[in-house]
Amino acid sequence: MSDRIKTRRDSTLRNRFRFVVLNDETFEEKFSLTLTRMNVWIFVSTIAVVLIMLTASAIIYTPLKYFIPGFGDYNYRGQIVALTFRTDSLENALEQRALWLDDISNVVNGKIDTAKKNNPKGAANRSDTAHISQPTDEEKQLRKDVDEEESYALSYKMDKKEGVKAQLNEFHFFPPVGGYITDEYDPQKEHYGIDIAAPSDAPVKATLDGTVVSAGWNSETGYVIAIQHKDNIISIYKHNAKIFRNVGNFVKAGDVIATVGSTGELSTGPHLHFEIWHSGISLNPRDYVIFN
Repeated sequence: MSDRIKTRRDSTLRNRFRFVVLNDETFEEKFSLTLTRMNVWIFVSTIAVVLIMLTASAIIYTPLKYFIPGFGDYNYRGQIVALTFRTDSLENALEQRALWLDDISNVVNGKIDTAKKNNPKGAANRSDTAHISQPTDEEKQLRKDVDEEESYALSYKMDKKEGVKAQLNEFHFFPPVGGYITDEYDPQKEHYGIDIAAPSDAPVKATLDGTVVSAGWNSETGYVIAIQHKDNIISIYKHNAKIFRNVGNFVKAGDVIATVGSTGELSTGPHLHFEIWHSGISLNPRDYVIFN
């Protein structure tokens, strides 16, 4: 009985059918195809397998897999964590840079209180407020030993400004502009640079290699540009007619960065107000730059 059923199924799968396409008006045969159920089953199965293989290949070997929810999470979790840490570090660096640029802007605009740093009396007054207990015998002996050792040191009792001057003398400062000095450096009068009279639109040049950290306008000093150099040195150029560099530009010594002008309320004629700062302390440019 089972053999008969199997034979009937085999014969049914192998029965031939003819698929014919006829012209509806002339009944002319245009296309014909002889098929069996077995052939149709094999054809459909082959098409399905090919489509499944193509879909699987597209998911495995192309970026299409990243659009599938949850597929790429495990592969990129480490990279996401690393990028999170880098983003946090960059945010901290940007905050520190913003604070540093604010300090530079305050120096350029004359808003920073530098009188105490340039006035030894102010430092002496601040030290009067300190309460120091009497040293013990051991501390006195230690101070005596240190004083005896330092008495033979070459840098002993060296003035702080002399040490800075000796350090900065290693740099070759380029004269920012050609002209004659009309107003000297005088920190007691809050004049933290020198004024150099020069023709209008004369080129203003960078005194050292560095990066522009401030370039803009304010009502008192007009167009101002400040450059950050090595070893915490900053040069500032005020009362310019035009500025040719933007914040973040790198310049070399002697590059033209602006032109001489008379901008700002504090200007009385075409000149350049030139300042040099080191670690937040103003310096006399005459000590480091040779002017004509």
